[in-house]
Amino acid sequence: MRRYTLQAHAKINLYLKVVGRRPDGYHEIDSVAQTISLHDTLDLETAEGIYLEVEPKELPADQSNLVWKAAAALLGVQDAPGARILLRKRVPVGAGLGGGSSDAAATLVGLDHLWNLQLGEDRLRVLAGVLGSDVPLFLIGGTVHVRGRGTEVSPLPDLPPRPLVLVHPGVSISTRDVYAQVQEPLTPHAKTGSIPGLGNVSPGTLEGWVRLGNDLESIAIGFCPAIREIKERLLRAGASAAAMTGSGSAVFGLFDAADNSSRAVDEMERQGWRAWSCVPVGRSVYRNRLGLM
Repeated sequence: MRRYTLQAHAKINLYLKVVGRRPDGYHEIDSVAQTISLHDTLDLETAEGIYLEVEPKELPADQSNLVWKAAAALLGVQDAPGARILLRKRVPVGAGLGGGSSDAAATLVGLDHLWNLQLGEDRLRVLAGVLGSDVPLFLIGGTVHVRGRGTEVSPLPDLPPRPLVLVHPGVSISTRDVYAQVQEPLTPHAKTGSIPGLGNVSPGTLEGWVRLGNDLESIAIGFCPAIREIKERLLRAGASAAAMTGSGSAVFGLFDAADNSSRAVDEMERQGWRAWSCVPVGRSVYRNRLGLM
């Protein structure tokens, strides 16, 4: 029996601009995203059929789970023996961190190795794009420029090491519900490549990107008012910049020193929120952990 274990890292959106609506009904976005150290873990082993177990137990372990869908998608293009998969969740659901999409990408890569399919990264990206808008991002990792409906992903130079504090208010927000309230392009004049500093990553650029903001933040605050308070508290705790990630509800802050970020984590947890000290995970490290190197 063959076994394989890998990590499925979360991401943050350093900024996110909604620049239009596509003919297919999706919204056109422009964003820079970054994989971070917070991650889920998948244990995979060969079996007959698909068996999925999820910890904690209250999370779905059926065909609605993107891990199941990713395994079924691979079986749809290539004969394989099947797999037993244990997904251990740490990335909050409905937080804008891409946890489900990252799990799906890790499943594609992990089963490709486990079953020795050797499909190649191009074919895996096609399958990833069918599974969900965020999934292709997690086949590349590191710092990436994301466009279109989220499936157009271009690598950028890795970010400099920076402590990050990630805070989740305990509220899950549906991406579908947030985008349903976008009535028109929120950034109507944004053009691809017009973002300041794109492709020239420096500490100053990083703060500049975050201060560009997230067009979905004001909508998400309607579902979870704590987003605004968390952002304000991170800035008062010494963050040089802070923003909501994705469609919410998680918020992150950039810090200059690990000691400052640790104190901020303690402060956020005293308020009753979940908080983590994280760091960016660069492309080479990320892809090595995912088994793409």
